[in-house]
Amino acid sequence: LNVSVIFVYRPTTLYTGVTNNKIMRLILIIILFGLNSFAFGQVNKESQSLIQMCIDLDDLQQYYHKDKVEERKPLIIFNNGIVPANLSLVKFGESVQFMTREGLFFNNIKAYLDFAKFEISSSKADIEFHYQIEGLTVLLTFEKNDGKWVIKTKKLIEN
Repeated sequence: LNVSVIFVYRPTTLYTGVTNNKIMRLILIIILFGLNSFAFGQVNKESQSLIQMCIDLDDLQQYYHKDKVEERKPLIIFNNGIVPANLSLVKFGESVQFMTREGLFFNNIKAYLDFAKFEISSSKADIEFHYQIEGLTVLLTFEKNDGKWVIKTKKLIEN
């Protein structure tokens, strides 16, 4: 999101002793913070939608074994900084949890999704993640059509 703002002003003093220059700076700061918050909210919304589509991928469901292996619920995503950890995701009727390497180790968690690549633009997203307990790598490319994300390419590799 590129925004160019041009202000033309004549420094004059208002009755309060505040110059137009100070007012313009304050307005510019407010606008920039507002745009920044809006852009971050949009990115988070896009990330939420894409990651939810990844974990709900039809081809992936057979690897979860959620009915056979109880300790695979709730679904856990390794919090390695690639995917925002503040997303509200749901799988198996439960909130998806994000865990650091230490959390995985100390809780003896072996079944988790590990996102290796999450690159998103306004019209395209490339995502790669691993489900190591099943020896699975998933490569996805999404494109945005009419405001909705659609899978363009999908590859599941069993290691």
